[in-house]
Amino acid sequence: LLPGQPGIVASSVCRRPLEKMQRAVRTCVMRGGSSKGIYMRSGDLPPPGPLRDAVLLRLFGSPDPRQIDGLGGADVLTSKLAIVGPPTVAGADVDYTFGQVSFAAPHVDYKGNCGNISAGVGPFAIDEGLLPPAAPGVASRTVSIHNTNTGALLRATVPIGASGEAEVEGEAAIAGVPGAGAKIDLDFSATQGSVTGMILPSGQRREMLTVEGAGGGVEEMEATLLDAGQATVFVRAADLGLSGAPSEVAEALL
Repeated sequence: LLPGQPGIVASSVCRRPLEKMQRAVRTCVMRGGSSKGIYMRSGDLPPPGPLRDAVLLRLFGSPDPRQIDGLGGADVLTSKLAIVGPPTVAGADVDYTFGQVSFAAPHVDYKGNCGNISAGVGPFAIDEGLLPPAAPGVASRTVSIHNTNTGALLRATVPIGASGEAEVEGEAAIAGVPGAGAKIDLDFSATQGSVTGMILPSGQRREMLTVEGAGGGVEEMEATLLDAGQATVFVRAADLGLSGAPSEVAEALL
């Protein structure tokens, strides 16, 4: 603030009334698995509802295919968020809400969870002080996470450094992700059926799905429908004419 001029902020770019300045929201940009997300504390955001979604869309620069005016990465793998706060159910250390932010429409999808982004919740909770400090010499901590999207509990085992914060460096590598880092173990055993009520929603391990093929024709494809933290359809890469290489699959999905 300039002396004698309350409410005026000076910068090398402009001077504007304080009440017109942008509001800051604390964020942490973190990779979880093969995704990148924006992690935030629930107390730093408005309550769930239209205002919260408006703030999140503004943070990500959505809707815009490039998300050029926000933190989004203009890709479904890099336009994700995690909202973390105190637990609201017994047995949990933290609550965690996952959001998939669209860059094609002004919409934040909370229908399911994301395993990749879940991997970052434990380290974020530890580093943000949402858990009691670790005892000296502890090599790892297990964080019980209540996913509010599905109501399920999952557990993350996080390596701890000498400072008591989550370890960053490590030798764990993931296909399709450059470099290596600390290994985060996730236990999804209590999340089965969290979206549909059954681990096999149709009751079958394998079934034939009828889908629209190239040129508008109809094709049949064998698939497995599985609900283990997130409802997912598994198909053989070969049935799609692919070898299964991560770069090839990613290109085919664009």
